[in-house]
Amino acid sequence: MKKMTKKAVSLGLVATMALSMTACNSATGNNNTTTSAAETTTQAAGTETTSAAETTTEAATQPAEIVKPDKIKVMWDGTVFKEGDNYAEAFYDALEKQLGIEIEWIRPDHSTYAEQVGIAFTDKSTLADVVILPSNYYASYAAQGNLWNMTDAWLNSDTYNSGRLIDVAQNIIDSWYVTGPDGEKGIYGFYPARGNGCVTYVNAALAEAAGYTQDTLPKTWAEYQDFLLALKGVTGAAPVLAAGLITDEAPYVNYLPEFYQDAYPDFYYDETAGAWVDGFATDAMAAALDRLAWGYANGVLDSQILESPSTSDVRNKFYTGTSTSVFTYWAGTWAYTITTNLEKNGIDTGVWALEPIEEMGAYYERLSPMICITSACENPEGVFKYFIDTILDGGATQMLWQYGVEGVHYVMEDGKLVGQVTEATVNAEKQTKTKKNLFEAQLKLADFDPAVYPDGDPGYASTVTDEALSSFKLFDANSKAAPVINSTEVSQKYSSTLQDAKKKLVAAVTQGNMTGAEAIAQYKEECGPISDAILESFNN
Repeated sequence: MKKMTKKAVSLGLVATMALSMTACNSATGNNNTTTSAAETTTQAAGTETTSAAETTTEAATQPAEIVKPDKIKVMWDGTVFKEGDNYAEAFYDALEKQLGIEIEWIRPDHSTYAEQVGIAFTDKSTLADVVILPSNYYASYAAQGNLWNMTDAWLNSDTYNSGRLIDVAQNIIDSWYVTGPDGEKGIYGFYPARGNGCVTYVNAALAEAAGYTQDTLPKTWAEYQDFLLALKGVTGAAPVLAAGLITDEAPYVNYLPEFYQDAYPDFYYDETAGAWVDGFATDAMAAALDRLAWGYANGVLDSQILESPSTSDVRNKFYTGTSTSVFTYWAGTWAYTITTNLEKNGIDTGVWALEPIEEMGAYYERLSPMICITSACENPEGVFKYFIDTILDGGATQMLWQYGVEGVHYVMEDGKLVGQVTEATVNAEKQTKTKKNLFEAQLKLADFDPAVYPDGDPGYASTVTDEALSSFKLFDANSKAAPVINSTEVSQKYSSTLQDAKKKLVAAVTQGNMTGAEAIAQYKEECGPISDAILESFNN
């Protein structure tokens, strides 16, 4: 191994080092009621624990009369049918008729959605009543007072008290609790499904050409290294590409889990230490960065990763079947989508999903994006009852959110739901059929009402393919909850500064300009005051 010469990376942090102690002292943290990833995993395994809902004061009685809104404004990302993609207007119209509410939809481009959300919250006079927030925005927007506290509304809701929630629902609900502007924990958002997570897919044909079978896939980091080198020997191309070395949305490392392993590049609550820690400042992170450097130096990490390509660019490169051969992406329906796109290019052997290597332990299940009612909403109780609480009504409204509009997105044939060709591919040589709208059948938080659908979910058998089910089962058996996100005034002020610094250091180590240990030392030296102030606000 060549000797590394330390080269400091310019992080541009000089101006930010002079932290405001007033801001630091005024920020409040609450680490006593936060559920860690390990704790949530234990709950999922069936250990008896006290949930956040159980420790909450008994739900207050809702107002005697909740007024149904005539019109609401909704800001949504690309997670429901989009205009020009799959007959979004039909979904809009059907939902309005079903609810009896006029809905104004604001649909920014999916790639710039987070930025547009930030802009939207600067003007409360035009802010939507309902906004779907990326998970890493949820805690900070709640703490800032931008969201309505729906704890009482949820605990009194038809959905929560329906008896239709899935077995692990309470674990998911517990993760919704974040600190509000009053310093108390509460629910400021809702989502009708599990967060899901990523698994690592391997092009089966290329793996076989490299001498592997599904039974001999790598189980350890050393075996994974040999596996990547063998794949490179088959194609002559780097096998791994991801949408950046580190992403901007929690859990940040889910596209490169074998490289990061037990390292987490953000603050998390350490159960053993009984305190919040900065995961980027750890020896585990230094080792993870050195693994990335090994991947780049040995040509198994595609150099395009330094440009943070879009997920669609990464997918399309994998679909060629002759370039990248390892792709970490969402479990479930995406396994089917990946398989069908390979078939379009003449590769009919599909993909294999890797069980997590020993050093990883498990894949991360993310906190889902959250459907929130903003502080600009004049009738939050009405919006919750007549819009949000209907998403999982177990009947017609749930069908719209889960599958779309009958006769447009699907038809019923002999009692079986059959997805229809998507708008975007209706004139294409290779057509794609609709499998879902907002959420997948195997991820939903509540079952359908047996009084309405006595045979259960009407679309499960036809929309959950063998590929999707196999992928999800592997993930479900080998996953853990991602660390929860905390937020204080200090962390809100400096989180983007730290993220930019981390990205520069990760890239520098990956390219061989410094070692992992050198990067962490520079981070501690230049970002230490910010990190310490955030930890102080979290722990005190």
